[in-house]
Amino acid sequence: MNHNHYQVLGISPTASAQEVKAAYKRLAIKYHPDKNPGNLLAEELFKQANSAYQILSNPSKRALYDLRLQYQREQQQRAVMQHQPRRYEPRHYTTREPAGVSERGYKKRQSKSSSFSRKDWYITLAFAGGLILFSLLLKTVMDHIAGEDKYKTALTYIADGKYTNAHRLLTDAIHFKPDKAAAYEARAMIELDVYENYSGALQDLNKTISLQERPSAQVYYMRGRSLQQLAQYRQAEQDLTKALELNDRLWHAHLKRGEIRLFYLKEYKPAIEDLNIFLRYSTTGPEQVEALTFRGFAYFKQGQLEESEQDYRAGLIADRENGRLYYLLGRTEMEQQQPDSACVHFSKAYELGYSAALLELRAKCQP
Repeated sequence: MNHNHYQVLGISPTASAQEVKAAYKRLAIKYHPDKNPGNLLAEELFKQANSAYQILSNPSKRALYDLRLQYQREQQQRAVMQHQPRRYEPRHYTTREPAGVSERGYKKRQSKSSSFSRKDWYITLAFAGGLILFSLLLKTVMDHIAGEDKYKTALTYIADGKYTNAHRLLTDAIHFKPDKAAAYEARAMIELDVYENYSGALQDLNKTISLQERPSAQVYYMRGRSLQQLAQYRQAEQDLTKALELNDRLWHAHLKRGEIRLFYLKEYKPAIEDLNIFLRYSTTGPEQVEALTFRGFAYFKQGQLEESEQDYRAGLIADRENGRLYYLLGRTEMEQQQPDSACVHFSKAYELGYSAALLELRAKCQP
């Protein structure tokens, strides 16, 4: 995270939702590009404020962000502790005077003849080899036990939402059992969904696939999402397709593949097909609104304005506080020569904090 979102908005980490919104509006008005033409610094500050608001105004995203801040602080503290120089205390030695001749107790050395036969050598070498073999076997068994114990404990931490502790235990489990594919997969989940460390997630998922004879659809789905975040869109599409070949009921893979095809590969018809499948089988919730938004935009790019409008309105029925949907609906209505309705929706989008609507209002709706 390049910027601390709380510092960008100038608020405390314990700020309420109203304080977050008020801080964002103040900065949006102050640094808006229209008020600071040609000022690159103001433009950058405006972008940072908008990015911070998008995270902190969403309770679930804010909770994950706070967790990542805590993780970063722990990592920084650990790095500081590791680089602190050790202090060594000088040792004081005491000596005594050399012993006299009478104290030394000289004795006459007795000569003793001894021989070490070949059989004795064989016995000694066999004993040493057995000891080494036993030590290696004992270490292997102990590493297996320790690795399994740490892995199972990490799973309980994940179930309780204690991701930092779980991540540390999974790293320890991998140290003891480097071929434990399930540990890599579990750690990749934390890297991907909690810490948003997409490079780390990709490394763990690559290792998981290399260790498994038949990787699961979920592993390919997670790697496809990681590749998407790393802007490797064609490879991401291929992994999501592989996931669907292994499990054609993995509906979320259709949603992600539809998003990639729509926004990054510009393949609108295949994107609509993916989104149709997801919407057919998904239940109500934020992801259904997201899918309606994507499909509405795909219809808009295809010139199917009536279908686009229907999807946007369906999304607003489920989420009436979605500023982006009001803005997109306004754009579709403007293309349909419905400027009055479009301007109403642009205004509503801006009231809900979607700042891009202000440009449309000024360009197309001002008298």
